[in-house]
Amino acid sequence: YCAGCAPSAPAPSPQVVLKRESRLDGHSDRVYDVAWGSNNRLASVGQVGGFVWSIPDQKQLAPLDGDELMRVCWHGDAVITGSSLGKMQVCSPSDGRPKATLDTNQEDEVYGLESLSTALAVGAGDTLQLWDVEKETCLKRETCVKSPNGIVFGGHRNPDQKSYVFSMARKGDILVSAVSDGTVRLNDARTLESVDSVDLHARRGNSAYAVAASSTSPLIASADQRGSVLLWDMRHLEEPVAECANPGAVHALAFVDDLVVSAGADGRLRAHASKDLTVEASASVLNSILCVKASGSRVASAGGTGKTISDAGIQLWRVAVEGGPEAADGVAETRAEKRRKL
Repeated sequence: YCAGCAPSAPAPSPQVVLKRESRLDGHSDRVYDVAWGSNNRLASVGQVGGFVWSIPDQKQLAPLDGDELMRVCWHGDAVITGSSLGKMQVCSPSDGRPKATLDTNQEDEVYGLESLSTALAVGAGDTLQLWDVEKETCLKRETCVKSPNGIVFGGHRNPDQKSYVFSMARKGDILVSAVSDGTVRLNDARTLESVDSVDLHARRGNSAYAVAASSTSPLIASADQRGSVLLWDMRHLEEPVAECANPGAVHALAFVDDLVVSAGADGRLRAHASKDLTVEASASVLNSILCVKASGSRVASAGGTGKTISDAGIQLWRVAVEGGPEAADGVAETRAEKRRKL
């Protein structure tokens, strides 16, 4: 070949990476949940209280008081926490002071909090609830009755065979719930009426631990106590469109663009391709990961073990693509756009 016509080496394929950007320290024990808010803020709760954080300067803006705070979400101009005793506190994000306390009338954990346009969806014990927070009123309540194919979580410790809500996500007007009997349930977010359900985790003898919903496609993901991650198309739920197995229980799921991020007992964060759930990137931390939440390309993860050696820090990550051809005219491409060229 002459110098002007010699073939050049092919451009490297884009590679997904999980970049650890920073860490938030302040919790003294396990962190159970985190929630992204506006203006670069993050709320976090755990075994001992919680905080509202300013992400750019990694500063605590306000404390959130309470013990065994299981879930947190942003609702309007408030931060709402849910406890292990079925209580919710509506707090100011500027100073953490409670504005109101809401009682779900459940003696079990609040494991689901989702802000809707006009209400708050709550998963407490074996119930789904809709709340008017401003009026401090429960609008609707539905009990999650055990599915015919469902398992009994807790064995003899659950003599009433209750089916507990373990995780909740929102997809438009649909609430998606992971339930302890191994079902993944879809309910109308406005009425709580049942829309559909799948029981594959239950038929395999597992409780459903986590769910997540894509904001850009009709996909939802579910995971269970033995590490199975299942990907579903909401338009036809007869069979999962993809599945994979992680080593150990999966406690948390999140969608980032066209990736599904999973995390759990083995302390490893995994980014799976949503077409087949192959692992495209992973990163590990010291202890079990109990929660993962995404905002754009940013991901916050946290957890801990409750043992003597336990990492109670909140890890902040960014999902990025490295390599591949440069975008023309200096215009940055999204991660999905780069991958579609493959």
